[in-house]
Amino acid sequence: MTSYERPTVLLVEDDRTTRDVFDYALRMEGFRVTLASDGLVALQLLEGKPPDVIVVDVDVPTGSGFDVHHEVMAHADTRRIPIIFVASTASKTPTGVFQTLRKPISPDALVAAVREALSNGEPAKDEAD
Repeated sequence: MTSYERPTVLLVEDDRTTRDVFDYALRMEGFRVTLASDGLVALQLLEGKPPDVIVVDVDVPTGSGFDVHHEVMAHADTRRIPIIFVASTASKTPTGVFQTLRKPISPDALVAAVREALSNGEPAKDEAD
């Protein structure tokens, strides 16, 4: 990513309302957003130009957030992409996941997590614990 490009976020969320709210919040903060409603679509989108950060709901259909994480980590060209998990219930954050946010998540909290992931800072405290 060069300094003049807007960072791209791949947002993987099956709940339309949540997806729309997060999409709007991220776009209002200047991010480009690519949307997927399930894990399979997310993985297909990764075959093109990889995003700068991935936000994925752990419980999306047709390939869970864990499946997306596994595939991202398995490939040299994607394994350095920060991944933010979104979870409805407490779940262990796998190695390679930048942060886990527990629902309900405010749009501001999501935007802050994405900014933090892009800045390569230390991950915030795991919100699922």
